[in-house]
Amino acid sequence: MGNTSKPGSVVAREIDHDPFEVDGEQYLVQELLWNGIDGRSYDLVRRRDGQILTEDESFDGYPTDAQIALVLEKHGVDVELETCKFCRKEILLATARRHDNGWVGNACCWDDRLHMTA
Repeated sequence: MGNTSKPGSVVAREIDHDPFEVDGEQYLVQELLWNGIDGRSYDLVRRRDGQILTEDESFDGYPTDAQIALVLEKHGVDVELETCKFCRKEILLATARRHDNGWVGNACCWDDRLHMTA
């Protein structure tokens, strides 16, 4: 008969993005693809126990480091933010890379060319 669920009501696929560590704990962003729609949502998950930290409200797009920091702080995690020296976005210090007396965001601006000069 097929799936007669209302479009957007059933998770069709979960994609776990690369884990990262903050304050000794590993987390990951989990991308959710929904049935019958193009929209996606993103949750922040603690790897140790699979707890979804964004259970009240998922992100509509891949979360920024600043958005991740807000969620972690709500759960009592000590988070430090810095500013990426290239794009000036707020970045998680725990995942940032030190480069030429500044910090570079691992997700926003770090690439192989910078890796060779570090």
